[in-house]
Amino acid sequence: MFPSKQLVKDVSRARLEKTVRSLAEIPTRHTLSGAKGADVAAAWLERELKSYGGNLQVAQQRWVQAAGGRMTKAVEIGNVLATLPGTDTPERVIVISGHYDSRVTDVLDANSPAPGANDDASGVSVVLECARLMAGMRPRCTVVFAAVTGEEQSLLGSAQLAKSLKEQGKSIIAMATYDIVGNSLSEAGKRDDKHIRVFSTSDELGELATQATRRKSLGTDGDSPARTLARAIADSARRQVKGISVTLTLRNDRYGRGGDHSAFLTAGFPASVRFTEPSEDWRHQHQNLRVEKGVTYGDLPEFVDYNYLTHVTQVAVAWLSELAQAPPAPVRVSLKQDLSAQTTLQWGPVDGAASYDVLWRRTTEFDWSGSKRFSTTQAVLPLSKDDYLFGVRAVAARGARGLPTVVGR
Repeated sequence: MFPSKQLVKDVSRARLEKTVRSLAEIPTRHTLSGAKGADVAAAWLERELKSYGGNLQVAQQRWVQAAGGRMTKAVEIGNVLATLPGTDTPERVIVISGHYDSRVTDVLDANSPAPGANDDASGVSVVLECARLMAGMRPRCTVVFAAVTGEEQSLLGSAQLAKSLKEQGKSIIAMATYDIVGNSLSEAGKRDDKHIRVFSTSDELGELATQATRRKSLGTDGDSPARTLARAIADSARRQVKGISVTLTLRNDRYGRGGDHSAFLTAGFPASVRFTEPSEDWRHQHQNLRVEKGVTYGDLPEFVDYNYLTHVTQVAVAWLSELAQAPPAPVRVSLKQDLSAQTTLQWGPVDGAASYDVLWRRTTEFDWSGSKRFSTTQAVLPLSKDDYLFGVRAVAARGARGLPTVVGR
C-alpha cells in the first residue's frame, strides 16, 4: 500500500498548534503592514519550511502590488512557496494553499492587533504540516505548498501564483485552499467536529459549444473538474481517515463570498476547490479584539479546536499524497453506443497504471456509488447506460488512485 496511511497517522497536533500560535503572536499580518507584520510572517514561514529539509524547494515569490481597490498604497508583498518536484510528469501540478495575511473589522486597518488564528493560520498550519510529512517523497507530479498573502485584499497572492504557473505552462490537475478550518463550535454552541466542507463549482471554464452540447446530451452537468476533484477527495478520506468525513457542498464558496481557489478558477484552472469548517463563529472572524457583555471577540488561538484541526489535516495529507503518487487520468475514454442493456467501456492505456477502476452512479446520485477493478483497458458492465454515469481512473502498483475521467467529458 502507498504510504499515505502512515502519513495520516503521523500528523502532529502539537506542530499544528505551534504554527497557529506562532503566526498569531505577530501583532498583525495585514497585507499593508510590511516590516512590522506581513514581512515578519513571511520570513518565519520561509524558515519553518526550510527546516523540513527533504526534497522541498523553498522560496518567497515577491512583487510590488500597485495601489488600488483594497490597497491604499503600493507595497512589496510575497507568497511563501515550497515545491516538491515531480519525477514522472513534473508539468502536472497540485497546489494546496492557505493565506497567512490577517485582518480586523476594517479591511484597510493595518495597525490594530489581528491574530488571525482561525482565519487563516489554521489553513496555513494544514499546508505546513502536509509539506513536513511529504518533504521526503518523490511524487509522480509536482506539488506546491503555498502560504499566500493578500487574500483579504481581494485574493492578491493566489492571483499572482496562478498567473505565474500559467505563464510557466503548468497543468494544474488539482488546487485546494484551506481557509477557516480550525473551529468546530458554532456561535449557537453546537459542536460539529466530524465534518469538513469542500466547496466545488459547476462552472465549465473555456467550454466549447460542441462540448456543452455533449455534456447536456449525456447528463454530465454535475461532473465539472472541480466536482470531480471534490468526489475524489471525499473518496480518499473515506478510505484512509477515521473520525471525520468530507461534506460535498455544491457551491463555489459560502454564500456571497470568495476564497483563493476562485483566483485559480479565473486564471483557467477549473479543478479548484475550497475547504471550510461546517460551523463558523463570526465573533471570532474579522473582529477587533474586545470584550462586550462578557463575550470575547477576536480571532484568537484559544478558539481553535486543535483536535479537529488534526483530523482536517489528516484528510488533507491523505488525498494530497495519494493523488501525488497516482497515474494521470485516462484519456480516450469511450462508451459503446449500442442498444444493449449492458454497458461497454474502453480507454487508452495510462503510463504508471497497474490497473483501472470503473466507477458508476445512477443519474439521480451525486457521488459515485459503485466500482470494479480491471487489469485491461476495456470493461463490460451489467448496467444500463440510460440510468448510470461512468468514470474510469488509473491505479498505481502500490494502490494510489488517480482522478477519474468521466465518460462524455
